[in-house]
Order: sequence, then C-alpha cells, then structure tokens
Amino acid sequence: MSVSLRERSIRNGSGNRAPNAPDWSLSPNSAARKQIEKTMSDIANALDKSVAAAKSTYAKVDPERLAAFLEKVFGAKVSLEEIGGGAAKSGSSSGILIFTARIHRESKDEVKRLVLRYDPKSVHRLFVEYDLKSEFDLLSRLKKTSIAVPAVYGIDETGDDIGVVGFVMECVPGEPIPTSLFTSGPLVETNEVGRQAIYRDILRNLAKIHNLDHVALGLGNFTKKAEGRTPQEKLTNWWWKTWDWAKPKAHARLVPVRDWLLKNAPVVETPVLMHGDPNLGNYLLHQNRVAAMLDWELSSVGAPELDLAIQIVSMDPHRPHADKLPVSPPSEADWLMMYADAGGKPLGELDYYKVHACYEILICMGSMSTYLPEDIVAQYDAMSGFYWALCERLMNK
Repeated sequence: MSVSLRERSIRNGSGNRAPNAPDWSLSPNSAARKQIEKTMSDIANALDKSVAAAKSTYAKVDPERLAAFLEKVFGAKVSLEEIGGGAAKSGSSSGILIFTARIHRESKDEVKRLVLRYDPKSVHRLFVEYDLKSEFDLLSRLKKTSIAVPAVYGIDETGDDIGVVGFVMECVPGEPIPTSLFTSGPLVETNEVGRQAIYRDILRNLAKIHNLDHVALGLGNFTKKAEGRTPQEKLTNWWWKTWDWAKPKAHARLVPVRDWLLKNAPVVETPVLMHGDPNLGNYLLHQNRVAAMLDWELSSVGAPELDLAIQIVSMDPHRPHADKLPVSPPSEADWLMMYADAGGKPLGELDYYKVHACYEILICMGSMSTYLPEDIVAQYDAMSGFYWALCERLMNK
C-alpha cells in the first residue's frame, strides 16, 4: 500500500529510523530535505536529458517496414498503433521503439504491446559496437527457464527488413525504479514491508541467474568478443574498446585502472551467468515483485561478485545523504545478507569487482560526455568524480 511522503519516516537497511535522522513527516519543507531532493532530481534530469539528446540522433524506424517485418514473424497481416510511447527516455544504449501491434487473425485480432530494440546507427551512441544477435539468443534461451525476462519474437540480423539491426520483444507491464532511486518511484511509494519485499525479490531473481546451469543452456562460452585468456580479461578489454573509441578528455586517467584490473583479476573457479548490468533501474516491478529484468546486452559468463558490486556502487552515491532521503539505501552488509538468504552463490572479496563496476560506469559517462550539451557534461563530470575517487581509493588500499 502506498503511503504519502508526509507519513514516511527515514529508515536504515534494517527498517529502523536512522540515527539522528530528521523527522521529515513533521518538517516537509525542511531546507535539508529540499536540497537533497533537488540534488537527486538534478542527477535524474541530467540523465534523462542525456538520453533524450542522444536518441534525437538515433536512426528513425519506418513503421511500414516494421509492420511488414512483423507480418513475416507472425504470419498474418499486422497494423501498428501507439508508436513511440516512452522511447525518448527509455534506456541509454540501444534504440528503443515501443508500440502496439494488431495482428489480424482469421478468427479475431490479437493485440500485443511490443518493443523494438535496435542498433542506433549514430555516431552519438554509447558503445562502439552492438551485438543484438547475442542478446536476442540469450533472451530466447532464458525464456525457457524461470528467469523473468520478456519474450522475444523475431530479429532482423542485417537490417534489410526494418532498416536497422534489431529485435522485437514483449513490452512487459511494470514500473521501473528511476535513477533517483530513493527520492521517488516505487521504493518511496511503498511502505517498509513493501520495500523489503522489493529488495528481496530483486536479489532472489539475481541469485536465480547465478544458479542457472548456463552450460546446459549452451552458454558455457558466452563471453564478450575481445582479447583475453579469461572471461574477466575479455570483459575488461571489451569495455576498453568503447573508451578507446570515444576518447573522452579523461582518457589517459583510465589507463592505470585498466592495467590494474588486468593484472589483479581473480581466478574465477566456478563461473556463472552474469546479468552484467543489474542496477535497480533494470528491474520492472509489479505489486512489489519483479515482473522482468531488462537490458541484457552486457551479460556474459563471469563472477557473481561483479553483479553485486554493480548494485552496491550504484547505490553508494546516495549513502552520504542517507539521513536526508525519504528512504535510506540498504547497507552493503544487509544487501549481501539478503543475497545469501535468497540462495546466492558464496562470495569472495568484492573490492576488485567494485573497481570494475566503477570502470564500467566511468566509461559510460565518458562516452556520453563526448557528444552531450555542455551543461549536461558538467553534471556528468561532477557525478563521475565520485566514481574516480572510489575507484582510485580501492586500487590503493
């Protein structure tokens, strides 16, 4: 059940009020509360603006060609409706087109809400290369398991049919967690019981991925296409290809980070299938449960610690403001305990993987900063400062 902001209290990861936290239920107009909400809102707005700015240059999809492609997929006449809803701010890497397909069957029409995920074909793109075929194949395999993923229907591997390389998948009903995480959206709109249910289901779904027999699914060699002897080395070098291509102004600063990652990579005795980007924004929620996990383009075989590290470091910037947020982030210890309780894999040292998580975030921010408006780049530079500091501190421990 949703509760109003006035009724909420500041809580820590265990569900209790954080020590010395102000009671915002009694001071809804406090300066501290307004400032932190503004800061998080600015971050969310910067990310939204950056996505919109990038997507304005992405390849435009011809609805008639898309409908003709879907007629091949479904074996029936198809008409498209409600094209483009939500696409401007959906995702930041691939092109996204959301639409309704009316499939004209002999007995009656079948209506599906669908998503086209496609190669942006733009110099203003996040990654240097896209492998939508691998993502499509992965989702096809995962749909046969109990993992919550969208159904996929068809792929244009060459772009000859649609005009862009891309695949069509189910548009799963649900609400995403926004970039601001703990100032708006599902985590704030529910109560503490609901919040804990969300956290536990997020980690239950992640643990299910890590416990899959990925070899039996034909994913034993599911690694990134880059140089390296191990999946971890290949992943590090795959990310570097985008950094080297984008050449942001901090290019030289990341060189020792990459070198450190390659030199200190742990031996992964029992690799698992990783989601690759399980930040909270990639979970669709319905009634405080995970309806689907999205954005599998970064998935590969590797260490479960990296998925957890990505979740932890994506929450870390919010922790210094925990006593001023409507909802405090769960502590790292509580997060790891919930993962263990969900049947997650035994975890080793996380620091290496936190550095790698920072490396990935910095590459994304650096790539986008090469083509975004100056005001947004300035906000990105401020945000990236947190991750540079965390990354370099962990490397020098």
